[in-house]
Amino acid sequence: LHSAIIEINLYFVIFFFFFKQKTAYEISACLVGSEMCIRDRPKMTKGLILIFATLAIVSSVHGLQNNPLKGANDVKSFFTEIDQHHFGSSLISMLAIHTAAGSPIDQIDVLLAQIRQELVDQQASDDEANRTNQANCESLLAQFDQDRRYHAQERDNAQTRLVETTAALEQAEKDLAATITAIGVNARRLEEGQNQRDAQRREYLVRNDDYETAIKAVDEASTLVQHLRSGSSFAQLKGRFQRVQSQFSESMKNSKHSHLYTPIIASLTQLAAKADQEQVKKILALLADLRSNLVSNKASDQATEEQQAADWARLRADLEAERESLLSRRQSLESAIETYRRIIVESQEAIEYHTVEYEKANDNWNNEFEQCQVLSRQYILVTQARSRELDIISRLIEHFETKLRGLKEYMIERL
Repeated sequence: LHSAIIEINLYFVIFFFFFKQKTAYEISACLVGSEMCIRDRPKMTKGLILIFATLAIVSSVHGLQNNPLKGANDVKSFFTEIDQHHFGSSLISMLAIHTAAGSPIDQIDVLLAQIRQELVDQQASDDEANRTNQANCESLLAQFDQDRRYHAQERDNAQTRLVETTAALEQAEKDLAATITAIGVNARRLEEGQNQRDAQRREYLVRNDDYETAIKAVDEASTLVQHLRSGSSFAQLKGRFQRVQSQFSESMKNSKHSHLYTPIIASLTQLAAKADQEQVKKILALLADLRSNLVSNKASDQATEEQQAADWARLRADLEAERESLLSRRQSLESAIETYRRIIVESQEAIEYHTVEYEKANDNWNNEFEQCQVLSRQYILVTQARSRELDIISRLIEHFETKLRGLKEYMIERL
């Protein structure tokens, strides 16, 4: 009994020096989530004294009589360590309040157990919320990343399409310029070919008229010579002879076969001076030969004319077909150029749009990632704080239960 009294006195001294100036306001704390706000209650100092007195008695009757200071020092160290934490300080204040109110120790133990269970439940709730947050974060980050990759791919595709279409447009414009040049060349060839053909035709018609006129003149001369051979006088045929000579002279000027006309004109001149049968026969032979040459040359010119006409018809058909092909190619190129320009505008708009959307998706991803990191850090901090609180309250419960078990064992042994 003397040792127990010494223990109690020592606890009063410890309480006086350790808690002498602490009030309920100083040791209370408004705790978030797992903690509670301890309010001022009357008789708190008395409660603390009763806590220490009770623990001192338990320690003294549990075998600390031989070393009373050791038990007091152990209790002081235990509560000093707990009181350094704001949650532990709040618990000690709460214990003081309940003890001062006369609450049984087993009810205090139950209250501590309830507080610990509340902490466990809050941690479980936070764990579930954290899993939900992590799932939401992963889902949103995956969606934002998918949006980001989609817009990046579409932007790159549009950029590739822009480069390729720009190159195609440049080539199409070059091809169009070459095609327009070719159309001009084709038009000139058609025009020049037609002009050449028309000139050839006119020349042929002139030559053909000359041949017709010359052949008529030959035929007229042959008829006159036959009349002379039949006994007609030159005086009767003089006017007609002069016209025939004039036609031969004119034909000789325009014909490349003038050498054929020269002997005939000379023979007709001689015949006009003196007509005899030999001379007539000779003139008729010359006229027949001239007519044969004229008919042959006329036929040759006609064949040449027909060949030139056929050649030009084929060339013109080829040129016209080429022109149609060139015109079709020009139309196709003009349509392609219009399409290329439209694609370029659309590609530029797509690049601008997907660049903006990519930046939005990237900002969304970064913001969401940062928010998820903040939530994760908050969860870790809260979990660490609650783990410390659980450790404190578990140690208090263990301390009380250990002391109560010791007291019960002693009381049983004492009986």
